[in-house]
Amino acid sequence: MSPRVSVIVPTYDRAHALGESVASLLAERDVDLEVVVVDDGSTDGTAALLAGLGDPRVRPVIRPHAGIAAARNAGIAAARAPYIAFHDSDDLALPGRLAVPLAFLAAHPDVDLVIQNGRMLPPEGDPGGREEPWIKPSVARALAAGPIGVAEVFRWNLGQLQGMCFTRRALDATGPLDPSFTILDDLDLVLRVTLRFRAVFLDVPAFAYRRHAAGVARDRERIREEAIRLAEKLVREHPETLDRLGRRVFVRRQARRWGRLATARLRAGDARGARAALAEARALHPGNVAYRLRALWLALRGRE
Repeated sequence: MSPRVSVIVPTYDRAHALGESVASLLAERDVDLEVVVVDDGSTDGTAALLAGLGDPRVRPVIRPHAGIAAARNAGIAAARAPYIAFHDSDDLALPGRLAVPLAFLAAHPDVDLVIQNGRMLPPEGDPGGREEPWIKPSVARALAAGPIGVAEVFRWNLGQLQGMCFTRRALDATGPLDPSFTILDDLDLVLRVTLRFRAVFLDVPAFAYRRHAAGVARDRERIREEAIRLAEKLVREHPETLDRLGRRVFVRRQARRWGRLATARLRAGDARGARAALAEARALHPGNVAYRLRALWLALRGRE
C-alpha cells in the first residue's frame, strides 16, 4: 500500500542523534507513512545506522554532500505520497505530528499547508534554561484566528519546516527549494507556497527543537544577509507581493535588517562592512535619525 505521507529527513553527520529522531516519527500511530532519510554525504557512519534500522518504512537516499536545500529536494523527488512533511534529523517529532495535519487536510481540501507550533528545548549546556514555544502564545492566538498568507509568513518568519505538512501539488507548483540559501531555504519555500496556496496555523506542538550552542542558526550575520537577499528575491520574482505586504512595511523592515547587519558586522570587527550596510539602511529610510547618527559615529570612528 502506498504511504499517505512522506516525511523528508535531511541529515549530515548526525548519526549520534538520527536514530532517536527517526524513532520519534515511526512512533506515530494510525498513519501510513514513509520516512525518506537523505544522507547528504555523511562520513560518521550514518549509512550503516540507516541500514541497520530494519524498518521498511524508512527509505534511505544516499548522495554526495550538497547542502540542506539540495538534500530536501532529493527527498521530495524520491517521495511517493500525496502529502509531504519535513523533519530535522536532530529534533523529535511529538505525538500527533502527522495525524493532526493529515486529519485537517482531509477535512479541508482547499488548504494546502498546515503549520503547527513547536517546543524549543532549553539551550544545550544551559542547565537553568527553560523550554519555550516556537510561536509565542499571543502571536499563536492571532495566527490561529484566520488563514495564513504570505504577509503573515513574512512578518513572523514562519520557516520551521518540521512543524509543517504540505500537499504534493503545492510543492510541485512552487518549484524546488533554493540551494543558494544555506539557512533560510525553508522560509523562502514557505513564502512562495503561501503566495499561491491557502495555509492555516494550528497551535498544537508538532516538534521538539534542540538548540545547539554552535548551530548554524547562531550565525546572526549570515542570517541577516540571507534575510535581506530572500526579501529582495521575493519582490523581484513576485512584484505583486508588495501589495500584500505593504510597500512601506517592506521598505522599513529591509532598512531594519540592514541596520542589524551593520551591528553584526561591527561586532565582528568589520567596520567597513558595517558602514556599507548602514548606507543601505539610510537609503531605504533616509528620515531615520538613528541610522544617521550611527553613520556619523562610524565615519568619525574611521578617522581615528
